[in-house]
Amino acid sequence: MKKKIFMPGLLSLVIASALSGGALAQATITETSAEALGLSDYRHFVIYPHLEKAIRAQKNNDEQTALREFAEVRRREPHNVALTLYQAQALRHFGHNKQAYAVLTEQLKHHPGDKRLEESLAAIPVEPMAVTTVKALHAQLQQCDAAPDVRCRSEVGQNALRLGELKVAQAQLTDPAFASAPQGETLRNAILQRAIYLRQWEVADALFSEREQQHGLSAAEQQQWFTVLLAGKNDERLQARQAQGLFTSPEYSLAYATTLEQRGERARLQDYLAQHQPVFQTPEEEKRWLYLLSRYSAQPEKALAQYSARFNENRLFIAGETLPGLIRRGEYGTARQLLAGVPENALPQARYSLSLATHNTPETLRLARQLYASQPQNLQRLDTLSWQLIKAGQDQEAAHILVQAYPFPGDEEAAEALTGRLIGLLRAHPNWATAAQKAKLSQPLASFRQRQLQSQLPWLAENCASVRKLLGDLSPSYDAAAWSQLAACYRDDVPGMALYAAQQAQARAPDSWRHRAVAYQAYQAQDYAAAMRAWKTLPLVEMRNEDLIAAANTAQAAGESQSVASWLQEAQKRGMDNSENYWWLHAQRYLPQEPEKALADVNRALAIAPSERAYVLRAQLYRETGNTPAAVDDLRQALAINPHNATSRAALGYALWDEGEAEASRVELELALKAMPDDPALIRQLAYVSQRLDDVAATRHYARQAVDDIDNEAEIRPLSAEQTQQRFAFRRLHEDIARRWSFSFDSTLGLRSGAVNSANNAVNGASPGKSYRSYGQFEAEYRLGRNQLIEGDLLSVYSRLFADTAGSGVAMPVKNPMLGAGVRWKPLRDTVFFLAVEQQAPLDKHHGEADTLLRASASFFNNGRFSDEWHPAGAGWFANNLYLDGAQYVRQDIQAWTADYRISWHQKVAHGQTLEPYGHLQANGYRDGETRGAQTGGVGVRWNIWTGETGYDAWPHKISLGLEYQRTLKTVNQHAGERNNAFITLGVHW
Repeated sequence: MKKKIFMPGLLSLVIASALSGGALAQATITETSAEALGLSDYRHFVIYPHLEKAIRAQKNNDEQTALREFAEVRRREPHNVALTLYQAQALRHFGHNKQAYAVLTEQLKHHPGDKRLEESLAAIPVEPMAVTTVKALHAQLQQCDAAPDVRCRSEVGQNALRLGELKVAQAQLTDPAFASAPQGETLRNAILQRAIYLRQWEVADALFSEREQQHGLSAAEQQQWFTVLLAGKNDERLQARQAQGLFTSPEYSLAYATTLEQRGERARLQDYLAQHQPVFQTPEEEKRWLYLLSRYSAQPEKALAQYSARFNENRLFIAGETLPGLIRRGEYGTARQLLAGVPENALPQARYSLSLATHNTPETLRLARQLYASQPQNLQRLDTLSWQLIKAGQDQEAAHILVQAYPFPGDEEAAEALTGRLIGLLRAHPNWATAAQKAKLSQPLASFRQRQLQSQLPWLAENCASVRKLLGDLSPSYDAAAWSQLAACYRDDVPGMALYAAQQAQARAPDSWRHRAVAYQAYQAQDYAAAMRAWKTLPLVEMRNEDLIAAANTAQAAGESQSVASWLQEAQKRGMDNSENYWWLHAQRYLPQEPEKALADVNRALAIAPSERAYVLRAQLYRETGNTPAAVDDLRQALAINPHNATSRAALGYALWDEGEAEASRVELELALKAMPDDPALIRQLAYVSQRLDDVAATRHYARQAVDDIDNEAEIRPLSAEQTQQRFAFRRLHEDIARRWSFSFDSTLGLRSGAVNSANNAVNGASPGKSYRSYGQFEAEYRLGRNQLIEGDLLSVYSRLFADTAGSGVAMPVKNPMLGAGVRWKPLRDTVFFLAVEQQAPLDKHHGEADTLLRASASFFNNGRFSDEWHPAGAGWFANNLYLDGAQYVRQDIQAWTADYRISWHQKVAHGQTLEPYGHLQANGYRDGETRGAQTGGVGVRWNIWTGETGYDAWPHKISLGLEYQRTLKTVNQHAGERNNAFITLGVHW
């Protein structure tokens, strides 16, 4: 079989192979015998020592010796060709090409035409003149024309090639002597390759033509010439040469036709195909020719039919290409004859098409099964078979085949069509699929269209878990039906997602049914604005009776009273004013301005049909009008109807709190919290309720939850001042409820010996009503607990050590030391008022008497935003305090009293630190048979430091250091001392 010489795409390569062989081998002499050298024995004897020495020196690269000895040999035998060749080889070996050239040229004069000398001379590399311009080239050409020889012609030709002067190079070949010399052949090949490289196809063609005329071309040269003609698009020359018998092999015909196809020359290709019918040696080449016939012939079917194919597979190809046309034209008989000439199992697709055209249903089904069996992964064949089965009324077999092939790989569009066909069959006959197949069919597919189709499977209608799995990716490409199905499956537990899905369905199919669905779902998700937009989209005539009430409910929740009135008016027109729904909504119209009218409407609603919401609304009205017991009763009625309504249970808990039933309130609130574990209001209320019940563990538990809730909010957005204060209040509650021991130290030091201060008048201060230069007190208190004697009280025991300066001039409070121990009772929950009974005993027996102190003290206005407690928000705050204190010393029958009003500003200087400038006025008195008293005023500044804060506990400790200027304004029956005084104050509370 011939080797294929051209393939499609050959023109993408530039053929630049050498057209000539390598340089001729240099003539060499390898024998040194007398006979080989052409010498007599005597002459050989004379020169041999020198020759042997020269050859050995050349082998050892001893240039001087070798050249000297060869010169001696030549001197003795100047006209011997063999010895001349030895000398020339040595000269070339040592790089003396010019000398070798001179030696050979001189010898050639004595032996003209000697092939050995000519070959050796031709083998010496030409060293052309340094010609770099065209002008220099023409000068060299003139010299050569004056004395032409092979060397100068070669030099001129090579220089011309290098300068791109191909005509000058070609002109050198007109010299017959040069043209026939090896150098001439070398130049000719060089010109040819240069022409090919420069894409001068006409020059290359001329050279090939000349060579072909002179001595013919080899197969390789013919191939290169063919390639040159193709590259130059010289179609006329190529076809002319084919007419002359060149390039006539089938491979050349196919290569040329393929080139015309690639160049898009359809008309020329069409003519060429019509005029040639090559006989190919391989089925592949023949099939390629048939393909060109089928695509580019004037009458493809006729051209194929007229072509006599050698190979069976190509005869099948011709049949496959011509049969569709025969069937299309209704030439069924011809088509059957054509099919009869090929194997029975060949061309099943064409046979299938013929069976369809002739309405041969049994044959159609047989062939459809055969086609699918041969390629079960081919979706087109599966589509064909399943469709033909359905047309033949064999739906169950079609479903069985489709289920077996499911899921359908490959082309997405074909897979979607098959999925839709299968699901259509199973919707009509769900029992045709087994349980395992149903599970497989329910697994989500990759394409959104296929998942949308899957959602229509009949066994998924009530299976929301599977629907969510299929459609839960929320593809924007789903249609309205799919989004509505998804909304229905999210409705119960994810109302927000259900609303989103319903809105997507509405956007794709904005009909009344979907407007209504969005309205109901938005109400459930508490997106009342969206619900109102949906209701307002529906005309009144399309609203059902239940829609009117639902729309009015939505309008009520959205606060759109006009819409409530409008829809209720329509409901009344339809005779719907005899329902609980109607009157419940009617009551909303009077809230909150006219609670009496609203209450009347709620009573009418309850008279028609007792309902949970009506009881809840009436309970709300009762609470607002102060009838809390009735509110509690109604809330219990609401819970009897629906015991699982956490909102109603929480409302009952709040109402019971208002009634003072803390324990019952906690029960209801905790039940509500189980249903609404993330309700911050319930958590906070339970913290307060637990505090009132003195349940330390529960109070701290709920306080921590309240703090955590506010901290979580802080991670989302900055807290407001109110939220920051609330967090601090719960931290204080968490710290205060667990506190048992408290320790305090308070002291005032007068800076002048005559000073008399009134700065010791804090709640439960040292000696009520008395004034000294300095005083000091240390106290330890232990809380026994709350609700000890009456509900809401706080009972503590304490012990204290205090002293003053008496009438001495000392600065430190070391006089009159007293030890006191007693019980302190705070009977009122929300008021700072203390009653105390204290037994006092002097530590210095020479000063003071043991006595029992009965004491009452109170503080007013020093709470909330005006308290001295740390305020976490803002740069500072105002504080004020009215302190009242009264005491009775039982044994001594002495009374003392104090009233002090202070106002101050806390300026924050650091976290947990303030500078507090303040001023205060005080009146105090002391009666021991005679009433004495004083009125003073003072201004000062304190540095307050709070410490010990944690994540859940507010500052438990406070240290205050101050300086106060004080002036005595008035005295009663006592010496005023120095009226202007200064004091250092110190307070530590731990």
